[in-house]
Amino acid sequence: MIYTFSPLWFALFGFDVVLAVVLTLFLKKKPTAFKAKFMIIMAVLNCIYWVYYKYMLSRLPHYDFILANELPFHLCNLNLMIVIVAIATRKPFLLSFCFCFGILGAFMAIMAPDPLFVNVPFNDIRGYGYMIYHHVLIVQSILLVSTSFYRPAYRDIPRSILILLALYLIMFLVNTILRRLTGLPINYLYSYGLPGNPITDMLYRWIPIPAVFFLPMLIPLYPALVGLTALGRIPRPSSDTIESA
Repeated sequence: MIYTFSPLWFALFGFDVVLAVVLTLFLKKKPTAFKAKFMIIMAVLNCIYWVYYKYMLSRLPHYDFILANELPFHLCNLNLMIVIVAIATRKPFLLSFCFCFGILGAFMAIMAPDPLFVNVPFNDIRGYGYMIYHHVLIVQSILLVSTSFYRPAYRDIPRSILILLALYLIMFLVNTILRRLTGLPINYLYSYGLPGNPITDMLYRWIPIPAVFFLPMLIPLYPALVGLTALGRIPRPSSDTIESA
């Protein structure tokens, strides 16, 4: 079973560290073009794995799989695709978003998962499927800066938050439209809350308004992004490191 703060739970974070170190050493002396291709392939493989994970969920007899509820519209799912565009275009503000929210988003999902994925056996697809793609997302986000491919800048933090807010608004509109069309409680990016999750339950008690209830999270979010950016600036940039203009 995967319990929060259990030995297996910590071991998976250990896997992140080991894999990030090994891949960083492998990519350290490689040119930027090679790093970009490698990380795009890694991101594409993680997308393929995510599709496999959803397919396996659809085969579970005790899991109520509804396609409209399983589209890639949560933050980590969106990051799976945005990081490919960010690496291919080498846009610093997109790379900053993927670095910050690839790590923070995946960490939040692992720390406070949907109740459907809490305390399940690791050999259940809800266990290894959910955990592995989130942990790989953390590793590829770390690689963006640990390989000196990209150096985050503090000026990109407000733009990253604006991208997040724009995605949140878009997903709230998608939720509203899909709810009207299907009659199902579609809830991408959890803009309608997440019953059973202590954090969202607390926020929804404070502000019982869909989408709006999440806005107080912006208060601790900014210093968290500043801290991540500070860590991301530690690797010494090389001559071809992508930096914010």
